[in-house]
Amino acid sequence: MKINLNVTKSNTISAFLAGILVHGTQVGMGVLGFQRVIAKEAGHDAWISVILAGLVTHVTVWIIIKTLQKYPSADLYGIQEDVFGRWLGTGISLLYLTYFFISAGVILRSYIEVVQTWVFPNLPTWILSGIILFLVYYTIVGGIRVIAGYTFFSIMVTIWLLCDLYFPLQYAHWEYLFPIMDSSLENLFKGMLAMSLTSVGFEVIYVVYPFVENKDRVNKSTQWAVLVTYLAYLLIMLVSLVFFSQGQLMRTIWATLNLHKMVYLPVLERFELVVISLWLIVILPNIMLYLWCSARGLKRLFGFNLRTSLNWIMPLIYITSLTVFTRLEMNMINDWYGKTSMYVAFLYPYFLYIMVLLKQRTQPAKSTSKGESA
Repeated sequence: MKINLNVTKSNTISAFLAGILVHGTQVGMGVLGFQRVIAKEAGHDAWISVILAGLVTHVTVWIIIKTLQKYPSADLYGIQEDVFGRWLGTGISLLYLTYFFISAGVILRSYIEVVQTWVFPNLPTWILSGIILFLVYYTIVGGIRVIAGYTFFSIMVTIWLLCDLYFPLQYAHWEYLFPIMDSSLENLFKGMLAMSLTSVGFEVIYVVYPFVENKDRVNKSTQWAVLVTYLAYLLIMLVSLVFFSQGQLMRTIWATLNLHKMVYLPVLERFELVVISLWLIVILPNIMLYLWCSARGLKRLFGFNLRTSLNWIMPLIYITSLTVFTRLEMNMINDWYGKTSMYVAFLYPYFLYIMVLLKQRTQPAKSTSKGESA
């Protein structure tokens, strides 16, 4: 495997779209119910945990970009082979592409659970999963430009949903936020860790980076993307804390959907059903980009083209999605995934950055390869 990639101009995207991809991947299923798991640890100071998690994410993204900038145009798979050698690097890359695959599977199964709980209780899983994965496959084969374009479209179509928070604010109890800093630093830290399931997604820049044309602007665009993401999380968390009492929030699995139940329109009574339908547009970029990163891993490691890689991945994730999970089992899966993503997305980048520094003190980066397609 060549370490650096020489991507043709027709397959590149701008740094702005790279930031859009990071933001689109960070906003997913976790937004619908992240309040409960954080408030469980930090109480009414959960909004402080969100701010702390945002600061840590900004630093982690900076470390990731600094790691990538040590190479002319390398992705995660090439860097790991350069640092750890062929066999160990391949093994770690296999674990990482498996993580990307599992991330897509968790998001897919979580959305199906929400649809079956709130909208269509008798809808067979195989139908909804098949429809979603067909849309995902159709977009991925178009390449990174098509994925980026759809992600930008999904943000523009759904960003207005934040305005609906005005309705529950009419019933806000601001005294629920006091006293401030009532929780211990340990609980605030635990709340920050609980944000890991919601705030991951920025690690996809590891794979997207070689396809960015103006790489000198990637850090700025991704940092802005993370800032916008956490401002949205902070707003949703504050509204949830002043609307729900602590007891109510502990019993509410999908707090964001319950907030949307407060939207009353003359022609529409259950607005949360509209939100759930529109949320398909939100989670599609998550699944697309995670599976694209996983397929890119198979291409880089074994030389498969994108379609061949997807022909291996898509049937596997479809079969996996048909597994029937109870609410308790889904909670256990989400908890396990949250803990795993904390290590993969938040801790591993620091270790990799140190290893890259040590490696490049003794050996320069390898030459670039021929043009790559997305």
